[in-house]
Amino acid sequence: MYAPSFASHTASPGSVSLVNAPILVDDEDFEGVRIAVRSLSEDFARVAGLSPQVIVGDSRSFKAEAAILVGSVTHSRLIQSLIREGKLDVSAIVGKWETYTTSIIELPLPGVKKALVIAGNDKRGTIFGVYTLSEQIGVSPWHWWADTPVKQSTTIYALDVVTKDGPPSVKYRGIFINDEAPSLAGWLHEKIGPHFNDEFYKRVFELLLRLKANFLWPAMWFGFPHPGSSFFMDDPLNQETADRYGIVMSTSHHEPMQRAMNEWFDRPYFEPEGSWSWLTNKEKITKYFREGAERAKGHESYITMGMRGNGDRPMNVDDPSSVVKEVLSTQREIIKEAYGKEDGVPQLMALYKEVQEYYDGGLDIPDDVTLLFADDNFGTVRRLPNSAEARRRGRAGIYYHLEYVGAPRSYKWLNSNSCAKVWQQLEHTYNQGADQVWIFNVGDIKPLEIPLTFVLTLAWNIKALEMDQLPSFFHTFFKRNLSLGDGISQRCAGLLLKHERLVALRKHEHIEADTFSLLNYNEADNILHQWREALEEAEELQKWVPSTSAPAYFQLVLHPIKASYTYVALRINQAKNQHYGVQRRNTANPVAYEILRLFEEDFNLSEEYHSLLNGKWNHIMRQPHYGYTDTWHAPSRDSISGLSFVQTRQDSNAICGWIGVAVEGHQGVRPGLINEESDRTHPSRRDLIRGVTLPPIEPFGSQTRSFEIYCRGSRSAAWTITSPHEWLAASPPRGTTEPKGTDKLIKVSVDWAKVPEGFNGEVLLDLHSSLGDFEQIHVPVGNTVPAKNTRGFVEADGHVSINATSFNNTLPASYRLLPFIGRTPTGAVALAVNAPSTHSGYLEYPFITFTPGPAATLILEFTLTLDANPNPPITYDIQLDDGSITTHRLVPSPSTPGKLPRGWKDSVMDNIWKRRHQLDISSPGSHALKVRLGAQNCVLEKIVLDLGGVRESYLGPPESAFYDGCRDPRSEQT
Repeated sequence: MYAPSFASHTASPGSVSLVNAPILVDDEDFEGVRIAVRSLSEDFARVAGLSPQVIVGDSRSFKAEAAILVGSVTHSRLIQSLIREGKLDVSAIVGKWETYTTSIIELPLPGVKKALVIAGNDKRGTIFGVYTLSEQIGVSPWHWWADTPVKQSTTIYALDVVTKDGPPSVKYRGIFINDEAPSLAGWLHEKIGPHFNDEFYKRVFELLLRLKANFLWPAMWFGFPHPGSSFFMDDPLNQETADRYGIVMSTSHHEPMQRAMNEWFDRPYFEPEGSWSWLTNKEKITKYFREGAERAKGHESYITMGMRGNGDRPMNVDDPSSVVKEVLSTQREIIKEAYGKEDGVPQLMALYKEVQEYYDGGLDIPDDVTLLFADDNFGTVRRLPNSAEARRRGRAGIYYHLEYVGAPRSYKWLNSNSCAKVWQQLEHTYNQGADQVWIFNVGDIKPLEIPLTFVLTLAWNIKALEMDQLPSFFHTFFKRNLSLGDGISQRCAGLLLKHERLVALRKHEHIEADTFSLLNYNEADNILHQWREALEEAEELQKWVPSTSAPAYFQLVLHPIKASYTYVALRINQAKNQHYGVQRRNTANPVAYEILRLFEEDFNLSEEYHSLLNGKWNHIMRQPHYGYTDTWHAPSRDSISGLSFVQTRQDSNAICGWIGVAVEGHQGVRPGLINEESDRTHPSRRDLIRGVTLPPIEPFGSQTRSFEIYCRGSRSAAWTITSPHEWLAASPPRGTTEPKGTDKLIKVSVDWAKVPEGFNGEVLLDLHSSLGDFEQIHVPVGNTVPAKNTRGFVEADGHVSINATSFNNTLPASYRLLPFIGRTPTGAVALAVNAPSTHSGYLEYPFITFTPGPAATLILEFTLTLDANPNPPITYDIQLDDGSITTHRLVPSPSTPGKLPRGWKDSVMDNIWKRRHQLDISSPGSHALKVRLGAQNCVLEKIVLDLGGVRESYLGPPESAFYDGCRDPRSEQT
């Protein structure tokens, strides 16, 4: 995607027209190179309408104005002759893994005046050069998978430049097709047949090579009524085709010795003694391993070692580590027999889940075997090599999930990956020396087009993108892959960035009705408003997208945004419906019907996706996503429950009145029940007062508060609100509730210029209705501002909230900003890449308090991370004012080495670690908090000081106002 440009649709000095230029390739070159050349010819036809001739073999007698010469340094006689004649300089690529160079050569052959030469050091280097040309002339790597349009042009030029691309940052880069039922499997069974066969895998291989990947763990799930997949047995051509194309085959983390686990259940192995137990069935399992190793000979392979229990579970034995040790010894002996020596073929050991525990507990793994560490299945790396492990002969790699089936809850419907978080984790992975193998679990492939392109871009060149270039990545993706103009591509990028920030809050499947707060900080409505804004923009932009790009736009932009909005809207409306039902609001019923409409809209969207292009992608969006209960298993069918309906023809008991009041920040006192202590002529009192009390209004806090008036009967009621002070207003001050109408939102505001100086008290708003209802809404008002010689974030509503990026000192050299990561709108702060853990830089956060007393709770929110290098663990320091410095561990220690830490199960769905510390702030006034991050993998997002006023919510209070020593918000009102 970010390869050096050597082709263009615009002529320039020295450029050469490539339209209809023949493509020459040596007949002794790798077959994968010849396959790529044929694809290149087809790509020229897609772009220019003309398919250039492909000449395989001797081209000495060939004549042409211009040609394209393709070949590898090791196998192409054509390239070798150009090198001998001094016409082609390959010194920049010789001996470098998967590297290619391009240049224009005068008179490369007797009958050819000029030629674009693409030379690779090896097979895949040459292939990558060929497919890079395809992309630069206008054919997306995803042109078939993503239905991206091909840029149409009759002018294609090779530029008069010498370019080099490679070697890659990561040696082996690829995907794991996993959890592929029901969506991808359903598509396959309809479009291709019962098996993931050669026809299917050719498309996968080509996609990988076009994305500069080279590695595959193939599909292996069961897909009832079809049997589980076996790459090696489902189609005899699969392994041979992979080798011809240039794809290195391996098998998943629990499928050792180049065997698909489903092969074990084939009758010769499974009967009569079919247990997958090394202790009871060692002879048959050894035979099974041996046949896998023998079958792989002659094909480029990376053999997975070790053994897990049946069904991708831990072994059910007393001493699993010793069993794995014996298994490894047997496997090494088998490889020695098959390949002549124990390290005769690349091998990896997947340190997945409990296998990492064995390794951290002392399991010895041969030095040439790659240590494949893993993430926590949710995008946070669990373990990375220490300095000694990074120097191993087999080096280290990472198995990383972009989708997952498992605890605490699966996610495999839509793309819910935060590219910013992925970038941070992969950069750290690379910097710690895990650069041998990167394998990404991609599930159904198609829904993950953008994050898969992103991670493979980083795998090819980890320096291609800094985090602040994420908008540029999205822009480039749409401009190159959808053939859209610069303006539309920019708008698409902006939409994807909004999607990126919102999915970073929480994965779709992890959102329930009670996730976001209805009552506090306007949280649920704010989040839904952001999704609605994105959807409205996406639907408006759709009008400007050319028809040729419309399917891809729908799949990549409109569908994920609309589906996400629909899902979140349904969940938030579920919460409202249940809340309104308890309050006996009439409007509980229309909200219930809106939930049903959204439920149908969700399925309509899937059907719209499936109907595109005459059903080309039928089934691909059929993954159920509503109806998770107490298990991590995805539901078998979408289901929602718990709808509340109110009998609107029935009036409330007379003592409750005709209208109800619901204040911001409170669910209601005894909602819906008879209030024995008051009636329509007596307002709420005693312990009921808090149910009609608003959060405080203060100069540096929220400038408006709100409450709702709703109908709870069958009669209309006119109502009025009166205030005892001209400086406190309710808007609107009057209105009518209707049995079939909507609830009325009342906003309460203060004219600070008219409030008595130092006023700090509670004002009562009187609510009267034409049917005799009477209620008083309590409004706390505090006219307090800091002294003019102070500055900092100001306490309001009993708290101070600060985004981590709002430090008040100059950013120390040891830190950097990560603008798009995390749950805050401004990103986070982390250490610079080369900053030592002993650095002395502190981030400073000044704040001002009014609440007296020592009891205060400091809440720090960090991007979820793990002790990838447990010695030493991740730490941070905090200091209040000039007090003592205290050091704290971020990630709790696990109960056993290699296990996930305490608290991970909840934190992984929240996407943050939340750490609480008690602070002694005895005297109100100016204070300063200083924070020092002590590790590369420590990313700070937010700081909250709870002085007794923080209310329950998912994201916490928004950032507090900052006082600069002179600004008085009371004088800024209009």
